[in-house]
Amino acid sequence: MKYDLGGTITDTRRLMEVVEARHGALTVDMTLLRSWNLSYLAGHAPVVSCALPGGEARLAGGTWSFACRMRVYPWLGVVSVDYAFTLIEGTADIETFYDDLVEWKNRDYLPYLERCDALSDNLGLRIPAGLRSGDLETHGSAVRALRVAAADIIEPRPFCYAFHDFRLCFVGDLGDLPGERVRQLLWLSDDTAALPEDGIADSLGFRGLEITSSGWSTVIRGEAGAVAAEAETVVSLLNLVHAQWYVCQLWINAHDLRGRPAGASRGLAGAHVLSENQTALVQDLSEIDNLDVMLKDPVLLRVAEYLETNLKVRRHKETAMSRLHALENHSRQLADYNNETELRRVQVLFAISAAAGIASLVPSLTDVGFTLLHVVATIIPLLGFWALFAVDFTRVRRRPRTRRRRP
Repeated sequence: MKYDLGGTITDTRRLMEVVEARHGALTVDMTLLRSWNLSYLAGHAPVVSCALPGGEARLAGGTWSFACRMRVYPWLGVVSVDYAFTLIEGTADIETFYDDLVEWKNRDYLPYLERCDALSDNLGLRIPAGLRSGDLETHGSAVRALRVAAADIIEPRPFCYAFHDFRLCFVGDLGDLPGERVRQLLWLSDDTAALPEDGIADSLGFRGLEITSSGWSTVIRGEAGAVAAEAETVVSLLNLVHAQWYVCQLWINAHDLRGRPAGASRGLAGAHVLSENQTALVQDLSEIDNLDVMLKDPVLLRVAEYLETNLKVRRHKETAMSRLHALENHSRQLADYNNETELRRVQVLFAISAAAGIASLVPSLTDVGFTLLHVVATIIPLLGFWALFAVDFTRVRRRPRTRRRRP
C-alpha cells in the first residue's frame, strides 16, 4: 500500500533517526545495490525500512498470520506499507479472500481518511457511518505520525494526497500454483469458465522464477530454492515501480493545483502558487520512467520494464503531464490577466492626470480673454483625445450583441 509522505527527503541520516526513534531497528535496502548505477545512487537517498507490528487475521474463513513492514522512498516522497500474509489454517477461495482483505484494511483506512479530513461529501455519502470509526489499528496512525515527525526534513509538495493505492502479489512454489490457478489469481476470480483468455501479458522468466502480472495482481512462482533466493528481488522491483506509478497518481488526483478557494479572485499570489506546483511536478516526474538510468543489470532491467509495462507507468506519467500542461496554460492566462490589469491601472492614472490638466486650462484661457465659445472649441478636441485613453473601447467591442427575439 503506497501513501504520500507529503514531499521528498534528502537528509537520509535525519530520516533514519526519526524512523528508528519511533519503530526501533531499521534497515537500508541493499537488495539491488549490485545492479544499480552508482552515479544514480550518489544523488538519491536509499530506501529505509522498518518492521511494524504483525498479527493474525480471519479472511475468507481461514486464519492468516501476517508480517508488516514500512518502507520509505525518500526521493519520491512515498511510504509503502507491505503486508505478507501466510495461511496457517483452513482454505480460502480467491474472490472471498480479496473481498475480505479490502474490508479488513478499510477498517483502518477509513478512520485514517477521516483524520486526514479527506472524506469529502461525495465520498462520505457512499460510506455507512459505522465504518468511519473503525475497530482496527494497523498502520494508518504510523503513516500520519511519520509525516509529523519528519515534517522539518520534508521538502513539501504544495499538497498532501491522503489516499493510498494497493496491489497484490502472490508468491509460491510451482507445485502449489499451477497455470489455471495463476489465471485465477491474476483475475482475482475462482470462476475459471468466466475468465478471459487474453488481457494478460506473457510470463517472464528470471533466475528460476516465472513472473506473470496483470498490473493489479502479480504472481511469482518457481522451485522452492529459487523462490526463497530471488522472490524478494522481484518484490522490491515491483514496489519501486508501483511507487513511481503512485507519484503520477497523486498528481493526477490533486483536486485544485491552483491553490486558491473557489470564487477567489486571481492575483499575483496565484502566480507564485502556480510556479511552486509546476516546479514540484517537474521534479517528481523526472524520477518516473527512468529505469535505464537507475539499473545497469540487463536481466533485472528487463524484469523492471516488464512490471512497468503491466502497471502502465508510462501512460500514467503522460496523464500527469497533462496536468503540467494545464498548469502552464493557466500560468500564461494569469500572466496575461495581470499584464492587462497593470495596463488598465496605468490607463486610469493617465486619464486622471490628463483630466486635471485639461480642467486647469479653463481658468488660463479665460484670463487671456478667450470667450466661452473659444474655450469650448479648444477643450472639446482635448476631451476627445483624452477619451481615447480614458475609455477602454476593446471591452465595448468584445461585448456580445443581444439578438432581439421575434414576436
